[in-house]
Amino acid sequence: MTATTHQKPLNAFFRRVGALDRRLAEGLSKLLPDWWDDSLNHSASISQQVILGLAKFANLDLATVVNPTAELRFNESVRKYKHAANKSVEELQAATAVVDGMAKIAASVAKRPYMGLSSARDIREIILSQGKPWVDFLSLLEFAWSAGIPVLYMTDIPARKKMDAVAIKVSDRPVIALTKKHKHASGILFSLAHELGHIACGHLEDNSLLIDEKINEDDVENPQEIEANAYAIELLNGRPDAAFHSSGWISAEVLASEALRIGRHNKVDPGHVALNYAKTMGRTHTGNFFPVCGSALNILYPRLDWMEHAAATFLEYVDEEKVSEDKFEMLCRMNNIEV
Repeated sequence: MTATTHQKPLNAFFRRVGALDRRLAEGLSKLLPDWWDDSLNHSASISQQVILGLAKFANLDLATVVNPTAELRFNESVRKYKHAANKSVEELQAATAVVDGMAKIAASVAKRPYMGLSSARDIREIILSQGKPWVDFLSLLEFAWSAGIPVLYMTDIPARKKMDAVAIKVSDRPVIALTKKHKHASGILFSLAHELGHIACGHLEDNSLLIDEKINEDDVENPQEIEANAYAIELLNGRPDAAFHSSGWISAEVLASEALRIGRHNKVDPGHVALNYAKTMGRTHTGNFFPVCGSALNILYPRLDWMEHAAATFLEYVDEEKVSEDKFEMLCRMNNIEV
């Protein structure tokens, strides 16, 4: 007599995903719906419902998902990869697939229609005219959402390799995903401005993903990167050639004080001034200026509540009734937003 052991459907699915990307499988296992209980794993129909939901989230080819003997594949889409010299395109496929899936949900729940972007100077003037002292991350984030561009902050993408940022077009709506983790909002301000630059400059084609594996303000080779960088710098500084420097080493206290003074005078985010300073000094002097910059940021921003404000902006500009509860819950989880 031979005993046959049937593998639970969900476990089998996670094992197949693990063959594609181990971290993706681990991440999906943490995104099960609230109503899921392991006892439901014995139900083929309920398990299939959950599997298909997770597969859509990870942008997996459903034809390969429902065929247990097939090798899982990601959905094909028009992708534009940049700065992938240190990583093959395949290494970014899992992260790209997750961003693609989340962007589709975000595009569905966004309240405001997308009507296009104006020049960097115009956007800067709009934000400053609202009484803001400078263009910081939260004010630019709110502008993007109000302009019909969802901005996702997904630092814990369940994938082995990930990029700094992605701009993706879902139908006629651009969506931005920022994936680089930073303690302070100023650390991702340039990334957001840079992605808006790609959108405003027409670099984002229909149904495409424009992937910035590594955003580099000093890029002098890629014409689109040069254009997006110039747009970002003008948006944040009011001029396209801003660079802050000193004659030599200064303390974190002095850098924080000077960044605040310069920021107030020029209507520039002080954290951006400090980060720009570290990059500029690294080009012209020997040594690493980012540690003193990090200490200056801690002085400038002792309260770390910016992510709470970002979450509030997200919730203000989305309509959760436009998608299923499971999809909206997944979108919020990926953005570390509690609802």
